[in-house]
Order: sequence, then C-alpha cells, then structure tokens
Amino acid sequence: PRATITGRVVEATTGQPLGAVTIAVEGLPLASLSDSTGHYQLSSVPPGPQVLQARRLGFALARVPVTVPSSGSLAIEIAMATVALRMTEVHVTADANGRARGELGSASVITREAIANQGASSLAGILEFVPGVPLQPPGLDAVQQVALRAVPTTSGSADRLAAFGTLIILDGVPLSNNANLQTAGPRGEIVQPTAAGGGIDIRRIPAAALERVEVIRGVPSARYGDLTQGAIVIDTRAGVVAPEIVGRYDPRTAEGSIAGGRTLAVAQNASLTTDLARTQLAPGVSDADVWRATVNGAHRLALGYGSPDDAVAPGIVFDTRASLYQVYQNQPEQPDVHPGISSSDRSGGIRLAERARFGGLVDRHIEVTASVEREWQNTESTQPLLRGAEPFTDLLVPGRSTGHFVQGVYPATARLDGAPWHIYTRFEGVLPAARLGGDNTLRVGAEFRREWNAGPGYQFNIEFPPQVAFNGVNGYDRPRRYDAIPPVATSAAYVDDRFTRVLPNGMALDVQAGLRADVLHSGTWWTSGARDVVLQPRVNVQLSPVPSVRLRAGWGRTAKTPALGDLYPAPQYYDVVNVNWYPPNAAERLAVLTTSIKDPTNPGLGFAVGNKAEAGFEVDLGRRGAALSVVAFVDGTTGGVGYDVQPTFLLREHFALRDSTVGTGRPPQYVTPAQAVDTVPIFIDRPRNLQRIENRGVEWTLSLPEIQRIRTHFELQGAWTVSRLSNDAVDLGQPPSVSNFQLDSLVKRAPYWKGTVERGERALTTARFIHHQPALGLVITGTVQYFIRENTVQEGVTDTLAWAGYVTRTGTFVPVPAERRGQAQYADLRRQRVGLLTVPASPAPDWMLNLQVAKTVFGEGRLAFQAFNALDRLGQPATISRASRIFQPARFGVELTLPTSAFGSGR
Repeated sequence: PRATITGRVVEATTGQPLGAVTIAVEGLPLASLSDSTGHYQLSSVPPGPQVLQARRLGFALARVPVTVPSSGSLAIEIAMATVALRMTEVHVTADANGRARGELGSASVITREAIANQGASSLAGILEFVPGVPLQPPGLDAVQQVALRAVPTTSGSADRLAAFGTLIILDGVPLSNNANLQTAGPRGEIVQPTAAGGGIDIRRIPAAALERVEVIRGVPSARYGDLTQGAIVIDTRAGVVAPEIVGRYDPRTAEGSIAGGRTLAVAQNASLTTDLARTQLAPGVSDADVWRATVNGAHRLALGYGSPDDAVAPGIVFDTRASLYQVYQNQPEQPDVHPGISSSDRSGGIRLAERARFGGLVDRHIEVTASVEREWQNTESTQPLLRGAEPFTDLLVPGRSTGHFVQGVYPATARLDGAPWHIYTRFEGVLPAARLGGDNTLRVGAEFRREWNAGPGYQFNIEFPPQVAFNGVNGYDRPRRYDAIPPVATSAAYVDDRFTRVLPNGMALDVQAGLRADVLHSGTWWTSGARDVVLQPRVNVQLSPVPSVRLRAGWGRTAKTPALGDLYPAPQYYDVVNVNWYPPNAAERLAVLTTSIKDPTNPGLGFAVGNKAEAGFEVDLGRRGAALSVVAFVDGTTGGVGYDVQPTFLLREHFALRDSTVGTGRPPQYVTPAQAVDTVPIFIDRPRNLQRIENRGVEWTLSLPEIQRIRTHFELQGAWTVSRLSNDAVDLGQPPSVSNFQLDSLVKRAPYWKGTVERGERALTTARFIHHQPALGLVITGTVQYFIRENTVQEGVTDTLAWAGYVTRTGTFVPVPAERRGQAQYADLRRQRVGLLTVPASPAPDWMLNLQVAKTVFGEGRLAFQAFNALDRLGQPATISRASRIFQPARFGVELTLPTSAFGSGR
C-alpha cells in the first residue's frame, strides 16, 4: 500500500484556483499538474516526512512540508503568491528534511527563495545554510573555496585537501580544478593566492544566477565521481523567468545583475542572467580591488511535450547552457608604501554544455550530457629581491658551464599563464520498475573526462628568478611551458538502484545502493591502458518505523583524480658549484657550475580514496515545518597527494686553477680533469599518495513551527567537527642545517624525522529567526553564529630522541630504532625537532549577528537592508583584540530588486 496526496492549488491573496501548476515530491520522481479548478493528485507517495513543491510561471515557488502516512490519502491545499514575501509562510533557510533529487544521503537543499533572501555575492554566501559553515562577509575579498565536513588544521592543508575533494556540479556538468597549474611545485613560487592546490574558486558563481543548490554532505550515489568529501549540485536560473534588475551596495562591494527568460515558441524557452561585481580590498589604503563579470544563458527545446516545463508527458528535451565568467584581482604598486611590489590575477572561462533527454523527465529516459570548457589563468607578480654575490648559470640542459655573478637588488617578475581545457561526456539511462513488492529506480551510466593545459606556462627572466635562496647545490627554477605537459584522461562506469517498499507492519524501507569504477588512464585518451582503478561501492539505507521518523545510515567509497601538476611535476634543477673564484675585481671572477636535472614524476601516483560513513535520524515534530535532524559522520581519505623526499647524490668535481694571480684584470682558467671529486647529497621532492585526512563529528538542524501570534519562525543548526591530517613524509629539518650537510663534505650524516600530524577542531552553532508580515510584504531575518570552540595544533614529539634515522652523503636513509637513539655513537644526531606548532592555537569563543530587513516595493520588487556582524564587539571583553577575533568587522549594505514591469508602468 501507498498513500495518495490530493488537494487544490490557490492564489494566496484571492483564494482563486490555479491551473497548470507543477506539483512534485522533492527528491523523488513524482509529479503532477493541477487542472483548471486547481485540483491535483499524487499517487504512490512513500510514507514519512516529505516536501511538496509547487511551481508555476509568475508565482513564487511554494514548498510545503508534509508527513505522509503509510496508506490512505492526505489532503493538502497549496497557496501560491506572486511575490515570496507575500506568501502566508516563508521558508528562507535550508530545510531540515531537505532531499537532494534522487539521493538518500544527508543533504541541505537551498531553494531560490532562500537564495534571493540571503543577499550573498557568490555561492559561498549561500553555503552558509549548511551546518558547520562559518558566516563570511558579502563580497569578493579573497579566494573562496568550500570544504565539506572538514575544518582547517595548523598549515591549512586539511581544508585545502578537502576543498579539492569537494565536487561542484553546475547544470549537470562537474567543474574541475585538475588542470590548474598556477603553482610551480614545491620548489617554485605561487605568485599570489589562487585556487591552485584546492577546490574551485566559487567567486566565479554569482548568487544572482542560482535557482537551486543541493549540498550532499553524506554518501552520494554512485553517479557522482571525482570526489572524496561530498557534492554540491547547482542549478542556475533557466526557463521562463520574470525579468528583474538587482543592485547591491555596501562601502566595499557594488554589484548589479539582470535576469530574465521567456517563451520563444510553443516548445522553446530561453533565459539570460548577467552579473557584474566589484570589491575594494582595502578602501582608503590602496587601490587593490576584485572585479567579477559573468553571463549565463540557457535554452530549452521540448519536443512532444505540452509545454517546455511539462514534467509528465514523454518526449525529447534539449537543454543548452552557455556561460562566461571572469574574476580579476589587481593589487597595483603603492610607491610610497611598498615600492616595486604589485600583482594581478585574471582568471576566467567559457563553457558550452548540452543535455539531451529522450523519454519522460520523471519516467524512464536516456540522458546524454556533453560539455567543453576552456579557461584562462593569467597571474603576474613583481617584487624587489636582494641577492648576494652568488655564482649563477642559466643552463637549461644537463652539463658543465662557466657561470657568472649577478648580485644586488633586482625586480623579479614572474608570470603563470595557463589555459586549462576540460571535455566531459556522460551517458545515463534511467529505468523505473516495480520489483520485489516495491518501486525501483535503476540508473546505469558512463563518464569520460579529458583535461589538459595549453598555456605558455611559468615565465620569468632566468637571470632574475623569483627566488633568491641558493646554497651552491639546489639550483634556481627555470621557466616551464604548460602546453608540453600531456593531458590526463579518466573514465568511469556506474550502476545505481534505489528501492522503496512499504513493509507489512506499516514501516517504510528505502535503500539506495550502487557500484562505481573509476579509471585513471596511463595515456592521454580513454583507449589507453589503466594506470589506476578504484571500485567504489556505496549504500544508503533509510527506515521509517512510523511516518514521522526516518532513521538513516550510509557507507561508501569515493575517489579523486590527482591534479595534472602532481602527475607531471616540474623538473628539479641542481647547480653544483665547482669553482667560485671571487676577487674584488669583477672582471677577474670565475664561476664553474655543473647542472643536473632530475625528473620527480612518480609513475605509481594514483587516486586518493575516501571512505565515508554516517548515521542519524530525522523527526517530524508534528506541526507544520517543525523537524529535527541529527547525523554523526566519520570520513577518511587516504592517498591524498603530498610531497616526499627521495634522497640521492651527485658527484662534485673540484678543479685546480691556473693564471689566478689577482690584479691581472682577467679570470683564471680551470684545469681539467678535476683534481678531486666528492659526493653531494640531494633530495628530490616527489609527489606521492601519502596524505591522510580523517574527519568526524556531529551535525544538527532543528526547525521550530512558526509562532503565529508574532509571525516568527526559529531554526537552530550547527556542527562539531574534528579533522586530523597526517602523513609519513620525511622531514629533514630546517634549511640551514640541510644546506650545511650538503656543502660540507666533513659532515658525514644528518638526522631526519618522519611524518607530521595536524589536528583542527571546530564547534559552532547558528540560530536564525524569520519574522514575517505578509500583508506588508515584510520579512526580518536575523542570524546569530557562535563559535563554541576553535583549535589547531600539531601533534608530535620534539625532544632530542624524536628523530627516525639519518641520511648519508650517498643519499641513503638509515633508520635507527628508538631504543638505540640514546647510544653514544649517535650523539651528533641528537637535536630537537623544530618547526612544529605544538602549542594549540585557540581563539576565545566569539559570536556575531547578521540582520536583514526586506520589504516589497514597486509591486513585485524588493528592498533589503543588510548588516553583517551588526553588533561588532558588543559584549566582548576589552582584553579581546580585533586581531584575535574570528569574525571580520561590521559591514552594512542595501539591495534593491526591481521587476522590469516597474519601468514599463512608469513607477
């Protein structure tokens, strides 16, 4: 037995029936259309807490939480309003019982109503609805990345690794950062903060372009790959959209956007959204700023449907998406403050995607998705550097050369010019059927990705490199072209089945299980062999013992492709000084250097593998919209890419000199063959699957029923998360001691240490209240976030016996057992390990208040006043300085949304 939901859809203010309204069950393939009298019917609805969605052109989306019985019928009347602020109830937060489409894993669902009410500049502001995500001021101040269920550790590596493993899917196509080469490796220079080494810079995604965001925090279904943390599924605005103009301003950020869509013919519609924003990074101090410009276009052609938005009848649908973005961050020179220092970063991209669906949108169908994306990443930095009198060679091939001396202050200018390409294709078939006394939805699919970087690469004048450290062994980096790096190709196949059944005792069982296989190919196309393969079983189970309770659990394995820069790292140069004749007269100086080039590529590098598990419950508290959700999780990623040290050695030749009398005005000559040879230990930084990150914690969301007397709704959410990042990489200690060991042939050995452990902990809670006056079109939203605990520390022993062994001058690691390290023969190795931050960094508990007042204007327009951290420092002890606070200072702004009809009517 299954339940049936019937009812009527009416206009909120007049009570008149509304026809042609699409009513759907959120997260399930169930939909219906209301008739001319407003009546609708949904059959075979699974029991338990569900959310009904009602959608029609010209009306605000209506979401109605319901508790469905195991059998029988349920009557629900749905009221729709032309403006969300005039609805009888307003939901402007993520629903505690939100369901990502087709997913059973725990998720946060953020609809257009909540997005429009948030007043955010980018996707980062929208993700504040997710439990455990800190509030950030609106604007484009810095690179914005998201790490689901992970918190920063001492070095910040844990959240960078987690952000790299968080999948972002935009209109059905995954975004990728795998071909971002804006870093030149462990020995090079990141010119300025970019998205390299982490996830996507989500400043590129404006909030104004978003229709719906689903954040799958738990175990995603097998159809989602190239991730270790979770998935963020984004739908941009498309279809018929009432044209509107939005302007937002605060003293640091100004933003404007235009959105609209219309029906072109009976079976076609199209829409366009544009956005332009600017943030001043330090107004009144410098001219540094960030600009963002985006254009998103959508076109739908529906053949065989009653209308392009009809979700019931079978047919063929072609969805075309085109998008363009650019983010430009500029920090010009300040001659009076920091002369000679400037930087800029211009990142952008253009993407074209096509999705073709054959069959019903909510019934059996085949879907083909294809996209091509080309990005540009142009970063430049100039800074004055001081170099001592050091011998220098610009040799680009191995061999011996006569160098020269370059010294003094020089402007070091470096550019990183990348042109990543990303090709993506997916084939998926959906087959609903009745099996085993229940309903099945089977998905079978295959994915193909190919990524490469065709940019000019890492460029600078070799004589004036952007690094000055040279110890006579480790050479300066050289320029590197990106278009010489081979592409990376991956493919995947998956099967996923979701089974729903009502058991004889009235309980409801929902199981989603699948298997995915990802292949990292050894060549540059999908026809080449497999370099690495990961099988990823995933399962989610949900049991409703009674309709008002859902018990959930999930487990799964995931995998993330290594970045192109890790698969093909930059060659490492070693410039060993053979002769350094340095008299006072520059004309008499002589430098002889032998250049060696080592390839740090690791042919065994493969996927990072994640294991995710969660368990929790959701309870419908019996009143409209009231619900409680609690979930505990344990996530672990092994094989994250980090850099390890591989020791080896070079031969250093010593040459005798002739005609070396000082005052001749010419350099001496060196005599071959060499009069002596010794060994120089060197250490190659090689990428390896050595990083491990473990995340565990609890998330909670409590949504209370609206207090009708004061028209106020309350919600509480939060999370406690602990992240632990560890590895077994070799640590050679601080640079001076390593340099002394390489240069001084009398030092026969040096100690090394193994591994680091970083730990981060965060506990925060967020309370929201929404006061609503529908007759006035007024909504007041307040958000209070309180950091209960914030802590980072490096765990490790630093005493004189903490070393793991020693390295010889021939580049051999010799481990020494702990019980032998106190012996007299190792006295020269016993030194304290330095560089670990073993004292916990723990700022004082802190809180902040965000406030927003929104009012309808000009009929269907909206005016909002926003205050970030409105009561900055109020109630804080005088001993807490602003520098030690977690939140940024107060910021105030205003936003105005105008429908274009306001201009046409003369208002």
